[in-house]
Amino acid sequence: MASLRLISTLCLSIAAALPTMVTAKQTQQVSLLEQRTIVDDKIVLGRAEKVYFPEIEQLSGVGIPAKIDTGADSTSIHATNIEITATDKVFEGLSGMALLNAIAEEFDTLNTYRMRDRKDKTDLMISFDITNPYTGESVRLTKPLYRLAMVKIRGEEGHIPRPVVKLELKIADKTILTDVNLADRERFSYPILIGKTFLSDTAWVDAGFDYLQEQKTAQVIGRKEIATVNGLAMEVSHSLQNRYSILHATDIKVDAKKQQVSFTTQGRTNEKKKMTLPLVKMLKFRDTSRPLVSLPIKIGEAESPTEQFNGHILAYLRDRSKNSSQLRLGREALNKNFVISLGETYLGEKPLDTLETLLKDDTSLMMSPKETINIDGTVVNAVPSGLIKTPVLNVPAINEHKTEHGRVVQYNVVDADGSAHSFEKPIQSKIRVGETVRTVVNVEVNLASSMLLKDVALEANPDAVEEGSLFEISPDLMHGALLVNTRSTNLLDKGQPTKAGYIENVELEGMRFPAKLDTGADVSSMHATDIETFDKDGKKWVSFTYKNAQGNEQAFTREVIDEMRIRARAGEEPQVRLVVSMRVKLGNIEKDVAVNLRDRSRFEYSMILGQNYLKNDIVVSSDQQFIYTGKAKSDKQ
Repeated sequence: MASLRLISTLCLSIAAALPTMVTAKQTQQVSLLEQRTIVDDKIVLGRAEKVYFPEIEQLSGVGIPAKIDTGADSTSIHATNIEITATDKVFEGLSGMALLNAIAEEFDTLNTYRMRDRKDKTDLMISFDITNPYTGESVRLTKPLYRLAMVKIRGEEGHIPRPVVKLELKIADKTILTDVNLADRERFSYPILIGKTFLSDTAWVDAGFDYLQEQKTAQVIGRKEIATVNGLAMEVSHSLQNRYSILHATDIKVDAKKQQVSFTTQGRTNEKKKMTLPLVKMLKFRDTSRPLVSLPIKIGEAESPTEQFNGHILAYLRDRSKNSSQLRLGREALNKNFVISLGETYLGEKPLDTLETLLKDDTSLMMSPKETINIDGTVVNAVPSGLIKTPVLNVPAINEHKTEHGRVVQYNVVDADGSAHSFEKPIQSKIRVGETVRTVVNVEVNLASSMLLKDVALEANPDAVEEGSLFEISPDLMHGALLVNTRSTNLLDKGQPTKAGYIENVELEGMRFPAKLDTGADVSSMHATDIETFDKDGKKWVSFTYKNAQGNEQAFTREVIDEMRIRARAGEEPQVRLVVSMRVKLGNIEKDVAVNLRDRSRFEYSMILGQNYLKNDIVVSSDQQFIYTGKAKSDKQ
């Protein structure tokens, strides 16, 4: 067995080092549970969270997933069968969009608050349905029409009126009576969008996490489990890459009218069972569509409800008869409910622990599916793996030879930035994995303020030349549990988050100007005109002009690294945008970030920083500006 020694980076004494290492690791892990969930007496929300409707009895205890968006002025929920009743004769005979447009014109909602400020709001009543995602049943509500939200049409002049009502929404322990606009969100990933009407004076948003508020009470499961689905026992595996879970199903029949799906599934002992479940939506893949359902599952048997999982997950249906598991959990289900103990299996055979409980164990380590780790002074990309016993370092090539001191191996490590570093080390041993024989060396693995001396197997992988060396971390790296938390990336590097306003000053190629920090945007965006593409060395390039209200103007030429198809709102056409890499500085945070190009002349800010920038230890306020960078007297918006 490979030896494992803990050495403090601050002290040569191993005895003195152990408490130092434990304190540092505990501080890092506890901060992810405590310090990141509340900042300055405000809760911190992830980019997605569960939302509850405390005033709606039929939805009691039903957490509906929501996107948390500092860039959205309004909060929006998916609603169907919307009907407005108006008592004023001026609206007689009108319905649907014609009625909404007439109301907008009558109250001049784009320019005044007359509609919001009217004393008797029963003159305009609105009825609508909210769907229980677990059962598929519709809940009918009737509310006064509070006001209209006038939503800009992308790429065009004009606005779309949306009805707004007052509803109580609850996230974590915060219940807010807030403005909610009603919309058809069927084509969007989340049925609820939480904007400033909820977030103001209530919450920060950390775009580097999903379901941050669910992290503390997440239940720890093994890399393999047994779950019961409507009483049928199934083998359960997991995926750290795919968003949605998959349930084995055959004879799939979708009833679009009834919004339900009938299918046959099979348990771990080959027992078959027919089921009918509510259809959430049809998921589109490249060459097909598959039904997404709300699946009732149970993991574990315990007297206390907190020591077992008994709830619903989203899963799509497909034939998994050639797989060893009938149910594979995806990131959405893991983010909402679980953390994986990668070195253990079938933890549901005893009461389940929570993440908060297990992190009290000094020997455990929590990591995300994507990390960077310092090995022998070189920072490399790292991922967890439950398929190996000895940790593996992928390198471009291996060259072994004999010296007077014994056999040694020469190899290059390609770091996370693409630079190569040469090493020569004594060969500790050889291990056989199938038909492959791997060379084992001893390396220094730096974690927080501690260091592990660990035997690692080298794997010659030509892909490492272009993609960089990859360190595959096995559960054997640590004495205790290796916990995989899918809610974020680079957990091992997380520190105290930087507080920022939803508007901050950024620096780009010598220019300084205000930008909007938008947690709802996946990719950052900047204003661009005169966009022209051309080929260079067999690759697609683009030239464009950037300018802003501050008087800056500059021409750029960049390689096109991606193309984005922007999902359209109702009544709009989808758009395709070119994506380039730009180096952007926000205070002391400077990084290359993917930015899509579009004409933003109709918008107040010439650049938005999205999730791909904000995931770097930044919490964003939805109601304050220039918290981090300050606003100079000469700054214009």
